[in-house]
Amino acid sequence: MNNATSGDEIILQPGTYTENIVISTGNLMIRSKSGNPENTIIKAKSSSASVLSLQADSIKVSGLEITGTKSSYAGIKLSGCGNCVIENNLLSNNGYGIYLLSSKGITISNNDITNNSDFGIVLATSNDNTISGNTASSNKGRGIHLGTSDGNTVSGNTITLNGVSGLYVCPRSDNNLVFDNYFVNTVNGEIKNGTGNAYSTAKTSGTNVAGGPYIGGNFWGKPDETGFSDTATDADGDGIADVVYSFENSTYADSLPLVSTTEKANEETNEETNEETNEETTSVVPVANFETNTISGPAPLSVQFADLSENAEGREWDFDSNGQIDSIDQNAVYEYTTPGTYIAKLTVTNSNGTNSKTATITVTETKEDNSIDNVNGESEVADDSSVDSEITDDGSGDKEDSSRSSGGKSHRSAGGSVSGSPEPASNIEVKELSQAFITNGKATQFEFPRNATCVVYVSFDSKKTAGKTTTIAEQLKNKSTLVSDLPSDKVYKSFNVWVGNSGYASLKNIESSVICFKVENDWMQESMVDNSSITLNRYDDGEWEQLPVTVLKEDNEFTYFTAETAGFSFFAITGKESGFSENVTESGSGPETRSVDMKDKESTGFTAEMSKQRKSTYIHGSEVISEIAALFSEWIEYIRDWAKV
Repeated sequence: MNNATSGDEIILQPGTYTENIVISTGNLMIRSKSGNPENTIIKAKSSSASVLSLQADSIKVSGLEITGTKSSYAGIKLSGCGNCVIENNLLSNNGYGIYLLSSKGITISNNDITNNSDFGIVLATSNDNTISGNTASSNKGRGIHLGTSDGNTVSGNTITLNGVSGLYVCPRSDNNLVFDNYFVNTVNGEIKNGTGNAYSTAKTSGTNVAGGPYIGGNFWGKPDETGFSDTATDADGDGIADVVYSFENSTYADSLPLVSTTEKANEETNEETNEETNEETTSVVPVANFETNTISGPAPLSVQFADLSENAEGREWDFDSNGQIDSIDQNAVYEYTTPGTYIAKLTVTNSNGTNSKTATITVTETKEDNSIDNVNGESEVADDSSVDSEITDDGSGDKEDSSRSSGGKSHRSAGGSVSGSPEPASNIEVKELSQAFITNGKATQFEFPRNATCVVYVSFDSKKTAGKTTTIAEQLKNKSTLVSDLPSDKVYKSFNVWVGNSGYASLKNIESSVICFKVENDWMQESMVDNSSITLNRYDDGEWEQLPVTVLKEDNEFTYFTAETAGFSFFAITGKESGFSENVTESGSGPETRSVDMKDKESTGFTAEMSKQRKSTYIHGSEVISEIAALFSEWIEYIRDWAKV
């Protein structure tokens, strides 16, 4: 390759070539002699680089199997290229299959792109390309990803069984044409609008990708055969559904969606059988993935990280780009105190390999005002930047979504959600995240197994399906900055609970809500608070409301309580102090209050003795009098002995 000149044709004999190749000479053809990708293989020598890296125009690559790179690296990467052809190749077990960066006029056709650890075909700031006749199947991320890319044509592709979605179109991708593709994924399309995009072409005679007699839109099925195209009616038998197919959360629709045919259904059944057979003989590798509640903000910036990885047995977080492990927990919170740009990295492992994912965190100088409106009102949700974070620097990240969020930002990926918090990070002592799947009509419980806060679990019955949702418990250093004052009784802890996206945890969506919390036994003993006086207080509409509690259980360290609540917001745990004074009636006199003077506690050792007594048991009534009298007598005797000396 290093000796090639423009116009050369390079023919590879069957065999396995172990190397990473950079091609900077244009006008070349690189192909296998057999034309069969399965016997002419280029395997990455280093998994931390793309296998074939094209950096020139008019290069054709054909008939090769390309494999062995990882993470955000590609089997074939085209950077700044024009008029190249990538056809009839097999790309598997890479990070990305084929990756176009700032490239134009590329033809990607008849390639088999399967079992890659992230995306199948990725376009980032790449325009006027043609993607046709490919199979993008069983990739852990998306089948085809269009990020900030315009004027591309995607047609005749089979895009099935991908982990995140079949097709993604970011809101800055315009004038793309997507038609006659066969989508069978749990999530077929993440369509974020854009301008001038189309998801069908004019109805034309010809066999479509689903076996029907007309070409028009796309087939939108699901693996369990419950998708739109699986069940849509076709009264006139033209292979096109009688109604349009509208994309969720998008202004676009497929006006000529295809319907199922027997021929294509049988073909797909055979493909799925082969996939199952292949999966039995293929080692399962980990796939790193995570989401954050925000990726930018003023210092100090508290960022919640939620691990969504697959097949992971261990994990390591490096939040601040210093190469050191900051956490091994599944969900973690990191506070950035110094302005700057940081690369947060999650590395997951199992016995078959390692995989990593990164996200860019930007910390600014100016501290913005926090507002409760972002929690109690509806707010925009940044849906895609967590999945795009590895290629954000290539222009494919969805910056438009993040710019619409403010204050308590939210962030969601693959159905999950993390709600933001209006509480300033400087007032949060510790927080913990919990995830659960919310289904209509079923009880949902969010548990906090790390025991980072005083909240043990949150539960409720759902009236509305919300999918995978994140709940945050925040234990505060002081009272919440968003409440006017604290309850009058002695406060044990103040904390906040946020469930899901802004506005979800309302009476129209949930009922029978319960919080389980815990109180240290030592605190109750030292504060002379009986557990029967413990109360959970909820701040709502400018007032504190006392919630009756029930003692759940007790162990050596904590007493556990439950309380029913009408909603989730700001809370304070309180108890009533019993004090040290007792009313004593002496013979021949009326009621009299006696108390112990504590001024000389250090010299007498009185405090240490009382502390020991308080920690061993609660002392009430006549026991208090007896103990105080005995200790007071010992103290007087001690003073007398000291005076004699």
